[in-house]
Amino acid sequence: MESTITTFDGNGQPDFLSLINAEVEKVEPAIMAPPSPPENQSIPLALPKLLPPPTDTPAEGQHLRTETFTEPTLPSDWLSSKVQDYIRTVSESYGCPQEFVVASCFLTAGIAAGKKVQLVTNPYTNYPCDFICMVGKPSRNKTGPLKEVTSPLREQDKTAFTAYIKEKAAYEHDKREDKNYEGEQPVFHQRVAGDSSPESRNALLAQGDMIIIVADELKSLIDSFGRYSKGGNGSSAEISQLLSIWSNVSFVINRKSEDTKLVDDPAMSIIGGIQPALIGKTFGTDALMDSGFTQRFLFVFPDKVNFVKRCDRKRMTQEMRTRWHDIIDRLFSMEPLTLQLSHEAEQLYAEYADANDMKADTEEDDYIGGVIQKMNIHVPRLAIMAHLLSDHWSEPVITGDAMRYAIRVADYFIRIHIEHIYPLLREQNTVQRQLTNADLLRMVKRQFKIKSQNSLAEALGVSQQYVNKTLKE
Repeated sequence: MESTITTFDGNGQPDFLSLINAEVEKVEPAIMAPPSPPENQSIPLALPKLLPPPTDTPAEGQHLRTETFTEPTLPSDWLSSKVQDYIRTVSESYGCPQEFVVASCFLTAGIAAGKKVQLVTNPYTNYPCDFICMVGKPSRNKTGPLKEVTSPLREQDKTAFTAYIKEKAAYEHDKREDKNYEGEQPVFHQRVAGDSSPESRNALLAQGDMIIIVADELKSLIDSFGRYSKGGNGSSAEISQLLSIWSNVSFVINRKSEDTKLVDDPAMSIIGGIQPALIGKTFGTDALMDSGFTQRFLFVFPDKVNFVKRCDRKRMTQEMRTRWHDIIDRLFSMEPLTLQLSHEAEQLYAEYADANDMKADTEEDDYIGGVIQKMNIHVPRLAIMAHLLSDHWSEPVITGDAMRYAIRVADYFIRIHIEHIYPLLREQNTVQRQLTNADLLRMVKRQFKIKSQNSLAEALGVSQQYVNKTLKE
């Protein structure tokens, strides 16, 4: 057998691709050519009976064919055995679909690793974060498993807050003792943000942390857009910020009463639940669909779930909780890691993204085209989160198997969005709804030139601020 040839650069050091391939060989078995048959053995010339007849029509990509699915299922088979055991245990103890647990595990692992783990794909830098909505009736039990899976993040926040209080007390003591003390003021690094204002979330992001919004009901979160606005921009400004955050695009916050803040390279996840009947009312508004906000969400919508009686459910043990906490704790404490795609993974992703681009370009429905095209951004993020939950979590290379798994996960989300979510959104758009006062004001603006907002407000019996805010939305 020939020995492996290692290439070297001009300085006598192994080049970058050689180092990457060396890492890949640890986790990707080499593809060996099949042995040649003996000389005295005849080679059969007959074609296999099951060989499909040739066709001039190119085969459609497997990941885009809905007929390859029997029933939409969010897979977990590539994750480590410990993670799979935890997923099954949570599902069986809470009597909920496994899909809810898998999605919660993805984002929890990503937040624990944070921005110190990133995947560089020309020309982008990808972080393990995303927006996920779990759809199901109250009987499907979304809140319980979400709280269970994300509990290590809250425990980490408690520990960090205790340390922050001690450091703050010491800092204030030193300031009192020495007026010239120039020590660095301590900062509380919070990971889980609940019902918080955009200002408080942006303050956390400005610190460089990756955070997650955990919402029991996503409708309440989305309905609150613009609630804290004082400048008259309403919900549109908050939606615009969330779009930038999802895309990791920096933005500046200017407030008269505060110093200007730069939210640089933000990274944030959102996860929560919603009932099917509320999908259209919540995500189907023109503001959210036209802006691309709804297309950015990954929807988990279990189709069929067997009901398990409480007396037959598996008991959630402390040992299983400890195992999960250990997995998340090691991600919190891991060293910074810049991931690279193996040659196979890079080829798989390139083919997948090219197929999506072509399909999105020929799609007549712009909304569907947007959903398909955005999967090119979701897949690298899913690949990172899956990598963190695998046996290879500390290795610097995402393998071909990991990329195949991430694409299978993406297949699930595409089908769910197109076949289950989009019909609910379209149904909402066709429902005739009663015009609100804000609708009437906007209709007046489209039909007439408003010379004085004060005069219009006085005639309608409302404040000028209300008129100004409504017309800006």
